[in-house]
Amino acid sequence: MRLYMYAVVEGLWSFILITIILRTRALSTLPKQVSRPKPCSMASSVDDHGIQLGDFHYQQPSCKDISTCFKIESNSYPSDEAASFESLQYRQEKALPYFLCALVDDKIVGFICATRTNQFEEESMSTHDNDGKLLAIHSVVVEESYRRKGIATAMLKAYLDKVQRENNGSIQAIVLLAKEHLLGFYVKCGFVANRASPIIHGQGLWFELEKTLVRTTLDEGESWFCKTEQFKKPYPEVKPYLEEHKLWVLDMRKSGHCMTSGYRVDEKGRPGGGGLMFLAAKTYDEAQSIVLKDPLVANDCVDWVLNGWNRQVGDIEIR
Repeated sequence: MRLYMYAVVEGLWSFILITIILRTRALSTLPKQVSRPKPCSMASSVDDHGIQLGDFHYQQPSCKDISTCFKIESNSYPSDEAASFESLQYRQEKALPYFLCALVDDKIVGFICATRTNQFEEESMSTHDNDGKLLAIHSVVVEESYRRKGIATAMLKAYLDKVQRENNGSIQAIVLLAKEHLLGFYVKCGFVANRASPIIHGQGLWFELEKTLVRTTLDEGESWFCKTEQFKKPYPEVKPYLEEHKLWVLDMRKSGHCMTSGYRVDEKGRPGGGGLMFLAAKTYDEAQSIVLKDPLVANDCVDWVLNGWNRQVGDIEIR
């Protein structure tokens, strides 16, 4: 009797196990449900508003749009940190080229605004100086229901590209203040965190971030020049001046000069082909005067040749 009951129980468990296996296999052959969450992608992701995130666009605000911007601003910052309606109105009137809105179906869902200044200080940032060498971003905001969909990142990158593209060299850097939890976001967008800021604005500690701008193309009346070079001294003797050369190029770029520098390599990526530098200047004499200040040239480390470069197909854009 016990053996019989054991056989029955064992048979029932086998039946249940086989049923579960068959059921699982059947389910695995069904089409995947379209409601399954998808990874966020700016190219193809559709959010819970049914918005194709790659389709939203940007435009500068009109005076009538400031009330909408103010509402988003007020809902995004504490009351002692949010810009006033009058401040946004001032920025729209005086610094419109640096005020950009993101729209979905012609609805403003976020914006970025900034003013130009010569000093990264709270007092100087309250006004706009058309000739300011720093562009101080005041707001990067997205309406709450549209957050965490990649809009802020796309909007900021579009803003930075626009400023870089339209900059004639007069803006040397973009600066902003951010709380600690947002530092990663801005660093991913190309900013460098410099220090904890002495500026007091609302509650909590702020950090200063900066993104240096460089000229990417020729100004009116300029041409491209190319300097090629070969070391004429042993590398240990050249090395200190090579480091000075790198710093010199960085400083020249920060001051508005359009140039880039590097070295040539063989098919295996090994150096030895010599240095190569492209720079923009209005005349050969101007280009030569710049090259003569290069630490590698000034300290007689290299044999060099300077040539003008006339484009035939395509052009150069410095990064």
